Amino acid sequence: MIINKVNAAFLKQFFVCASATLVAGTGQAQEAQSGQNSIPNMKLKGFTVQNLSQKEKYSMVSAGTKDSAFCSYDVSYQIFNGKGKTKKLAYGLNQLMHSAITTDTAHWELPMQKRVEQDAREFKAEWEGLNSDPNGGWTFNYTKEQKFAAFYANRHYVSVKDQAYYFTGGAHGFRVTIFTLVDIKSGNPVDNWHKLFTDSNAVLKIAENIFRKNKQIPESENINKSWFWNGKFYLPNNFAYTEKGILFFYNVYEIAPYEQGDTELLLDYESLGKLLIKPNRK
Repeated sequence: MIINKVNAAFLKQFFVCASATLVAGTGQAQEAQSGQNSIPNMKLKGFTVQNLSQKEKYSMVSAGTKDSAFCSYDVSYQIFNGKGKTKKLAYGLNQLMHSAITTDTAHWELPMQKRVEQDAREFKAEWEGLNSDPNGGWTFNYTKEQKFAAFYANRHYVSVKDQAYYFTGGAHGFRVTIFTLVDIKSGNPVDNWHKLFTDSNAVLKIAENIFRKNKQIPESENINKSWFWNGKFYLPNNFAYTEKGILFFYNVYEIAPYEQGDTELLLDYESLGKLLIKPNRK
């Protein structure tokens, strides 16, 4: 499951559980901002963006213990509206947002705000059930944080960033960032980075040289000494146009141990030159 926002009112509830006391925090769904052309560099008539958010915090004494358990739900996202030529773009972005924010297919028929409310209730109910089990004797803390937003646009594409963090127990939480490039005319995501360039092999060479320079890896040294598990450099299908270049993003564990964290690789437009099929024109 993933997190959402709701254009709804204030949520405030108290729950009574066997062998547990639950204190409900405030869950407030609100519209943070709305307006036309709120995506940087976006200049499309009839296209508007709503920025929404929902935050909830709860605590309870876990059954069979004297310890407090905590639940935090913090999500922000956007709803897109389009008219005329921008209808397909708005539809495509909303589909992408729906898939990212809520993964429970049982509620796909609901409007986005209602789905978010349902998602938040189910997340809390799962946490509550674990901590109210009289046979449990454990304390379970839950956290969901997610931000979904379109952050850049040019004449051809809109770049979207979906950043999420989950903790439902264990040594550490799970963090993931997904970038998506959406075609403005069709509203469809670009599913493969090869489609952006005239020569994929040439791009790979440029990218590896930049990566080695950034990480101070000599050309003569095997790249899997600290990076790339299979010993071969590659570019992920996790990318976006930005102000300065094409950004490729490797998530934790993808090419290196956990302690290395996320890895960003920016290929500036000057380096790519005529290899880009669609240059970055605002």
